[in-house]
Amino acid sequence: MTRNFGTAKLKNHIPATAPGTLGAMGKLFGVSADEFNKALLGDQTTITKISDLGRLSDTAKANLPKALEAYRKILETTGDINQAYAELVQLTQKHGGQTLKAINTAKTGEQRLKNEMVEMNAELVNATTAEATRHAQRSSLIQISGATADLMAIAKYEVDMLKASHKLPDAQDAADLAYENAVTAALWSRGSEAKTDRIPKPNYSRSGGLSKAGNWFKNFMGI
Repeated sequence: MTRNFGTAKLKNHIPATAPGTLGAMGKLFGVSADEFNKALLGDQTTITKISDLGRLSDTAKANLPKALEAYRKILETTGDINQAYAELVQLTQKHGGQTLKAINTAKTGEQRLKNEMVEMNAELVNATTAEATRHAQRSSLIQISGATADLMAIAKYEVDMLKASHKLPDAQDAADLAYENAVTAALWSRGSEAKTDRIPKPNYSRSGGLSKAGNWFKNFMGI
């Protein structure tokens, strides 16, 4: 309801003195000098609007510090996270190719070693078969004494192979050293909390001739 004050008026000199500033107030802050005057004169619609804006301002002002701080953290953290991810991308791009190349090189070497072992085994089988054939042919033509001499030669050959097997690298010493280094590293890292019992202690045997030595080498290399 608009109240009726007749011809009564209050002198207000400022609107005519600074109309541009008051106009800017409306554009910048959403409240006008005209509404201010209406509220002064008791216009309920205008009073309701201004009151709502005032209560909204109270709520915003109370929440402003925490909201600003929260946004500051969000913006800073978002920037830091994206910067970190950008660095991860750069590092991956820089070292990814290097790592893949190393993996491929290792795989190629692994396959080459496996192929060489298969080839060596095939050569041994071929040589053994050829020797067995030669021996069978010769045995049919020589006397018992000659056969006995051949058996002694075979026995000596087996002894020589056993000696040759002991010329393989000492895997047990290497394994013991690797185990000791692993335990030491764990103790440096975790002290009393180190789970050294989880570190397997390997045990390799080189006895038993070339057959067991070959199996040890396969197990050791994981092939």
